[in-house]
Amino acid sequence: MSDTVVSLLTPPGTGAIATVEVSGPRAWELARQLFEPAGKPLPELPELHPFWFGTLGNDEVILAVTGPLPCGRGSLGASSNEPRPQGSGPTTTVEVHCHGGRRVVRWVIEQFVAHGCIERNPGPSGQGFDSCDTIELLQQAPTLRTAAILLDQHHGAFATAVQAILYFLEHTPQAAPAFLKQLAKFAPIGRHLIEPWKVVVAGPPNVGKSSLVNALAGYQRTVVSEVAGTTRDAVSVRIAFDGWPVELIDTAGLREAEGLESEGIDLAKRELEEADLVLWVMDGTASEMVWASDDIPKAKLLAIINKSDVMHDLKESPDAWGMLLVSAITGSGIPELVAEITQRLVPHPPAPGSAVPFTPRLADLVEDAHAALAAGRIDEATRLLRDCLQAN
Repeated sequence: MSDTVVSLLTPPGTGAIATVEVSGPRAWELARQLFEPAGKPLPELPELHPFWFGTLGNDEVILAVTGPLPCGRGSLGASSNEPRPQGSGPTTTVEVHCHGGRRVVRWVIEQFVAHGCIERNPGPSGQGFDSCDTIELLQQAPTLRTAAILLDQHHGAFATAVQAILYFLEHTPQAAPAFLKQLAKFAPIGRHLIEPWKVVVAGPPNVGKSSLVNALAGYQRTVVSEVAGTTRDAVSVRIAFDGWPVELIDTAGLREAEGLESEGIDLAKRELEEADLVLWVMDGTASEMVWASDDIPKAKLLAIINKSDVMHDLKESPDAWGMLLVSAITGSGIPELVAEITQRLVPHPPAPGSAVPFTPRLADLVEDAHAALAAGRIDEATRLLRDCLQAN
């Protein structure tokens, strides 16, 4: 079997440019054989990090296609040239950057397959689960921060931690709880490496909820009006706070209403039930504050006072209530609000290289294993952790 492999690194059909990786002892040989640079010929030996522009394949195929990036035309770069542990010669990794269309990518891969490469996705980490899953997740990562966490798991951080805990459970059970507790601490983050945290902005009408969403987003996403009840639907915007993906949801003002506005209020209540965090906004210019109902769990409630730039004097300091003063108009207090939201959503950010259960399924398994071990059910905890290594 060939020890030179070709694989697609980027999502098929979702971008203008795709990256195909060729890795193995024959990678550079095949690059020189199939790729025709626009300028000087490729050097006999690969050089680290340079790029060449040219064509891949024969002229007849290339010239039969028209467009700004014809089939097989793109750039090629050598990314590594390290000795193989087996001593069977140098291993080179090259990348072909071409048009991102599915047929173009398929054609490029087939050129290398026809010349002796084997095709596969980046292979399993050897830690008990298929790292192709982490590659697919990496392709969907919404921020660099979540992508870095997923890359650590692709390199085996999570699987190594699970195997270590299983070892402790078998040989030194008293050491396992601390390590499993540390892993379970990051389970909430694992549920949001791809899907954002839902932060719902709620409160009575005309307190500046839409203005606050616009201030947090950095641009006008929602319609702002002095007329109460303007927002009648849940309007969302996806942003990132300190590298963590967040979906801000602007909702209709909560009050007794009829007709279309009533439907918007019902939708707002449903959003509140699904929220990871609720920003309850109150009007600093109002004669009295309208507090959140007891239906909203205190654990996911963050109360703030808006319009601090024109607010009346308060009889009691907002600090005594544990609230922030902000002004969506002037921007006062917005950085502090962002920091507080981030702290509430991610109280324990993982350090680089940390093990994180990187999917909702793995997060559930780890939390269940932690609960089982805390209750003394060692066999159940062991089974759940083994399921982690088999979960796709």
